[in-house]
Amino acid sequence: MQPSFHPYTWTLWLVAGMSMVLLTRNPLYLLILLVAAGLLYAVLLQEAAQHGNSAASQQPLAWRVIVRLALFLWGFTILFNALTVHVGPHILFTLPRWPVIGGPITLEALVYGFVTGLNFVSLILLFAIYNSVLGPHDILRMIPGFAYQTGVAISIAISFVPQTVVAWSEIREAQRLRGHRVKGWRDTLPLFISLLSHGLDRAIQLAESMDARGFGGRILPANPRQMWLVRSSALLGLLLMLAGLISKSWHTAVPWLGLSLMAAGATLMLLSLWQGGARVQRSRYRRWLWRPQDWALLLSSGLMLLTTTIIHWRWPHWLYYYPYPPHNLIPDFNALLGLLFILPLMPALLRKGS
Repeated sequence: MQPSFHPYTWTLWLVAGMSMVLLTRNPLYLLILLVAAGLLYAVLLQEAAQHGNSAASQQPLAWRVIVRLALFLWGFTILFNALTVHVGPHILFTLPRWPVIGGPITLEALVYGFVTGLNFVSLILLFAIYNSVLGPHDILRMIPGFAYQTGVAISIAISFVPQTVVAWSEIREAQRLRGHRVKGWRDTLPLFISLLSHGLDRAIQLAESMDARGFGGRILPANPRQMWLVRSSALLGLLLMLAGLISKSWHTAVPWLGLSLMAAGATLMLLSLWQGGARVQRSRYRRWLWRPQDWALLLSSGLMLLTTTIIHWRWPHWLYYYPYPPHNLIPDFNALLGLLFILPLMPALLRKGS
């Protein structure tokens, strides 16, 4: 299944969604975001079921295992926090005085575990959606040239889980057609042996493919002047970032000085990396096109990121929530702000409309 939006718009959507989750503790806003992301994921699953058994169409189906595991960990987080944190005036019931878990079970502890798990599940779901619509080759192509080796490792690591899940499903289906039935743990041994063999074959094919394409062999040589510029800018950038961090920590009366030094150091570091990446030759056989729906998703994602950042900077109490006293157990809710957390659903609306 080809991505229906430009990969850079999906990346901004992921950054905006993760920023909203990380900067928000209000469970009402997080629930709205989780429902919106869940509807989008349901659309992706429906489209995957309609596009046959191709590798790209199986990506959303493969990430269902991770989403289910995240939901299980959500329930475990609620239970663990309720059994280990005995704080709060609203006591639901009291356990005998057992070690660690004994004592009063409070509503505040349940709510805090619920909110913590809600943050975790929302992050996992957003990450699953992003990796369902973009393949490893798309992610690798977006990584700058200076980090191409790291990008290859990241793309392989990201694709390992869905590929393993798909291979496990295919092996189980093949064994079922041969009359193999799993009745206990011992009956899964042939499945694991086949899965291990499939993984080794895939690793060998990947190594042969990388070697045939000359991986790591297309780096232009650098003259001494270029090497001196790269090394000196990297060293100076690190020193400026260190000086800025020290200045911001000790000279709090002049906060702009430390931020300016860190910004200058980061700029020099990026310049050094860009100079190193300019020597890497990369071939692009197909251009990514910008379409009207890409601009619509780009604007909505930018609105999510910018608005959430400004609110967290100027009015952090709008997004803050803490169930334990002296704070209020019932979270505040702003209808206009709640509409902002529906925007992660925008890709589903644009896909249906296109």
